[in-house]
Amino acid sequence: MKTVMHLLEKELIEYRIVLKLPLFLALFAVLNFALVMSGDNVSFSVQTSGIGGWALDSGTTGYAGFIGKLNEWVAGVVYLILFLVYFPKTLRKERQEGSLMFWRSVPVSDHLAIGIKLLFGLVVIPFVASLLLVFSDAIVWLLAKWLMTEEVISSFSVTIPAMLWHWCSFIGRMAVISLSLLPLACVLLAVSQLTNHPMVSVIVAVIVTKLMAYLLLGTSAVGDFISDVYSLPLTILTNAQPVEAYLSLGVLAHVVLLLISGGLFFLCSKLRSTDDFS
Repeated sequence: MKTVMHLLEKELIEYRIVLKLPLFLALFAVLNFALVMSGDNVSFSVQTSGIGGWALDSGTTGYAGFIGKLNEWVAGVVYLILFLVYFPKTLRKERQEGSLMFWRSVPVSDHLAIGIKLLFGLVVIPFVASLLLVFSDAIVWLLAKWLMTEEVISSFSVTIPAMLWHWCSFIGRMAVISLSLLPLACVLLAVSQLTNHPMVSVIVAVIVTKLMAYLLLGTSAVGDFISDVYSLPLTILTNAQPVEAYLSLGVLAHVVLLLISGGLFFLCSKLRSTDDFS
């Protein structure tokens, strides 16, 4: 366990953007909060039509209505951005900076090294994003306490228990998104060891696969399935039922994707153990 924690700490030190991006957004929220509270005439209005100071929508349930959902979307998008920053780069960086040879000298297997990167990208990063959600929800709670009546606060569930439940449900949603991102993470880790431009290579491969499948089969079914796979994280993020959205591809499809992920995991470990790739 100590080795795992040490390796996760190393990833966090090397990729400070995982902390810097949420921190920047948090500071931006604090700045806006300060500007609101420093105004000479601070006022606040709520209309059930959704038009008002906060544009709270009475049709949106959960913590703080629409604003709570907006906080959730922002934190989720931050996770997706950091995912796309981290996975295409992490293994290439080891080779380019020469640190790979050092890590081979310590008692850390290639399987453990790849597993740590998956753990960091699919567990640590979304957890950090969830802290941004907690901070944003806390700002909403403070504004509500200063600017809203107790009746309005209660009607929009701007309470500490509702905030905690909002965070817990977000953690569950991020877990489902991480599961849907596992195949893509393994693809990026493998491709990043074969080319200097993994994201471009993956995008080109997807486009070519869609085009060839359509020309050979005369149908866009294969292309539509690929589109559903890479758009699944956003679908889960915006869907009211994340598990239902995840299962929309079908159980068999997910079993195949998980098997492919397992194969790519071992391929990544094999590629990391060799020096035959530029």
